[in-house]
Amino acid sequence: MKQRGDTLKVARIYIRTPDKSTVSLKKALLVKDAGIQGDKNARGGDRQLSLLPLKVREDIEKGIVTGLCLPRFTENITYTGDSQLKEGERYLIGEAVIEISGTRKRCFSECENIIKNKPCILVKTVSYAKIISGGNVDENDEIQPFTGMESDWE
Repeated sequence: MKQRGDTLKVARIYIRTPDKSTVSLKKALLVKDAGIQGDKNARGGDRQLSLLPLKVREDIEKGIVTGLCLPRFTENITYTGDSQLKEGERYLIGEAVIEISGTRKRCFSECENIIKNKPCILVKTVSYAKIISGGNVDENDEIQPFTGMESDWE
């Protein structure tokens, strides 16, 4: 049975434009095998979408956690809730189905955390996903485990 703290919801949606500006959206179209429509990084592969817990984003904004890439890292979807997304699992978000393809961010050797042998919050908390079935995603949409079959969206 689900507990209250386990409900995950889309809190924020971001894209990066070709000129590297970060744009906040209320609604986004997830494109199968690509990424978010309009995102400069929507080029397919295993990291079509990046997701980060809201608590981590807030800690970054407050300066509680530090690191080389924290100021320049922008996830596509920031989500609320205490549960961790699991690699290999599929989730329904709005009209789209995603599959978590990875849960570790790559580090840079010049980062102060690597040099000082300190843990990086992004390594432990960022999830990457492939878009299995495209569709619209809105702020406040729930992120739910997808238990259906492929024929459910074809």
